[in-house]
Amino acid sequence: MSLRRRFAQLAAASAISQALPMAMAPLLTRAFGAEALGQWAWFAAVAASFATVANARYEYAIPLPRHRIDAGLLLVLALGLSLVIGGATALLAWGLAALPAGVLSGRWAQAAWLRDAALALGAVVVLSGVQQALMLWNNRHGRFGAIAQARVGQQVLLALAQLAAWGAGWLTAGALVAAQLLSLLVAPLWLTWRGRPARLRASRTAIAARRRWRRLRAVAWRHRQFPLVNSPHAFVNSLQEALALSLIAASAGVAAAGWYAVMVRLVKAPATLVGGALSEALLSTLAQDWREGRSLRPTLARAMRGLLLPAVGGAVALALVGPALFGWALGKDWTTAGDYARWFAPYVAAHFVCAPLTVAPMVTQRQTGALAFSLVGNALYVLALAGMLHAGRPVTEALGAVSAVMPLYFAAYLAWLYRGAVPPSRTETSR
Repeated sequence: MSLRRRFAQLAAASAISQALPMAMAPLLTRAFGAEALGQWAWFAAVAASFATVANARYEYAIPLPRHRIDAGLLLVLALGLSLVIGGATALLAWGLAALPAGVLSGRWAQAAWLRDAALALGAVVVLSGVQQALMLWNNRHGRFGAIAQARVGQQVLLALAQLAAWGAGWLTAGALVAAQLLSLLVAPLWLTWRGRPARLRASRTAIAARRRWRRLRAVAWRHRQFPLVNSPHAFVNSLQEALALSLIAASAGVAAAGWYAVMVRLVKAPATLVGGALSEALLSTLAQDWREGRSLRPTLARAMRGLLLPAVGGAVALALVGPALFGWALGKDWTTAGDYARWFAPYVAAHFVCAPLTVAPMVTQRQTGALAFSLVGNALYVLALAGMLHAGRPVTEALGAVSAVMPLYFAAYLAWLYRGAVPPSRTETSR
């Protein structure tokens, strides 16, 4: 299957998956309000930080080995790690839940709600890890239809669960957390059922893994950069959102965190739609080109050019009509979120171009450098936000500071990606 066809298939599923939350947004903002949505977003951001490393990122190594047995061993390893890391997260959550209520006080008193919802963290981590491992296994075998269907089904069930909570009058953040947990059951079940041949091969591979412990260890060691380098990289990236929400909630209240969270989700929806599908389609293509000694620069350049125009157009639209658009779509109380979007527009454009290409260092084995860039980028984001909020400036100006700094960072990162996109053998030949 060609890159264009894979991209089209995944993009269509992503379009539906993104359209459902966006269609639900006007109902959620009017029914649940900014405070409940802020609490749920806070929980989801913390959960995502741990879920991102549920498999120690070994799932992203699954498409890379030449031999199917090695890929199957990586699948078994990823699934096992999801249970271990999910269990560790549950223990951490139990400890948080056991804290005395007075421990979270002062400007952080609003974080006490997380203690009540903490016990759901372990389940979110396990389910997310299993889902991600099975998606990358199906990715390796070209079952993009099953991946697309699983994503759409998950969003459909989430929307139905949220509608049920609204109809029953359960207009709390706890109801939104319950709906999220329920929706996470869909993808693993669907990927297992629809990918029956893959499931049978994975079962035989699991038996082989028990008999070939040495080979399992060798495969894990061969791809050690994923847990040692890519895991911290991904964790830092996901932690950025949790820290940003924490800072805004502590400085301006949970309602402000809700405005920020909904705004970020909506303005990043195009990047999630295009970037998620493109990055998955790119991963297998870049991996194959790299194995065969071809330069990745033409593919990366085409992707950058294709992303630039919609990125700039979207940023201009947000700057011109952001507050009016958010107020019309989400309710009059949400014009503040539109004002946030206006100040955030330059960052959104730069992120839209850069995000889909972050899979390249996994293929080129430059994950250590990618981790260094990630640490710098996330530090810049959080420090710009924290510095302005600590100085007593409004959230809009804090987001403006982020938008002033981060496009420069993304430009440097893209230049680094492009320079390292030539296989060593090609570089030596050119010399």
